[in-house]
Amino acid sequence: MNMARLIFLGVGGGRYVTLSQLIGTCGWILEMDGEMIYIDPGPGSLVRAKQHGFDLKKLTGVVVSHRHPDHYTDVEVVIEAMTYGAKKRKGFLISTPAVIHGDEKEPQKVSNYHLSVVERYKSMKPGDIFEWNSLRITSTPTKHRDEDGLGFVFEGSRKIGYTGDGEYYSGQEKYFQGCDCLVLNCLRPREDTWPGHMNAGQAEDLIRKAKPKLAILQHFGMKMLFGKAEREAKEIEENTGIRTIAAKDGMVLNLDEVIGSKEKSGLERFLK
Repeated sequence: MNMARLIFLGVGGGRYVTLSQLIGTCGWILEMDGEMIYIDPGPGSLVRAKQHGFDLKKLTGVVVSHRHPDHYTDVEVVIEAMTYGAKKRKGFLISTPAVIHGDEKEPQKVSNYHLSVVERYKSMKPGDIFEWNSLRITSTPTKHRDEDGLGFVFEGSRKIGYTGDGEYYSGQEKYFQGCDCLVLNCLRPREDTWPGHMNAGQAEDLIRKAKPKLAILQHFGMKMLFGKAEREAKEIEENTGIRTIAAKDGMVLNLDEVIGSKEKSGLERFLK
């Protein structure tokens, strides 16, 4: 039976949350149609996966949205976990040209050795498509300080969008229309803007226009901690009429059950 499940290992982002580790900064996992894909394995990926009881040897793919440390730092050790200590050529890696090949500014972030132990890897630009078994992954543009940065749309039995890092830009919603779930990197509260990053007000605009069935905020900076993210999610839901939740470290969401539930209490029942 097909199932779509989202596992949030570390929902923090930005340099200060990364350095303090008040919450984890190691991304999330998408399980869908027999695949298990790690998205943005930042610092602490192995430790947090162990803490929350997830076996990274079961991974079938790794996705890195851009070359900032809170998104790529643990990619090589996660690849080693996926490939049984680099003993079994397995799975895929997709990312940006800067991460995989490097450029005039910085060297590549994944060694040639680690590229050699995955079955396939691809550097992607906005609009590129990667197909793996029954999954189709399309890259989307971002407006971020890393100009190579990407968002993604994962299509299988469900359609899952991921903004990656970046502020809202006009027309961004067209890439995520029809999504069952949209995961948004929301670094700051609505009253606080920072170039190249999304705040809660921009997230609300995107959610209102893209109209996903479910929106999930994550990748929180310091000003979104201590209950602020939950308050912002509640306000977005009240203003848009679209279910919006603030992810927590270790949260596991069975998307099929949550989207299928009629009452809000149904959502709470499946937040584990």
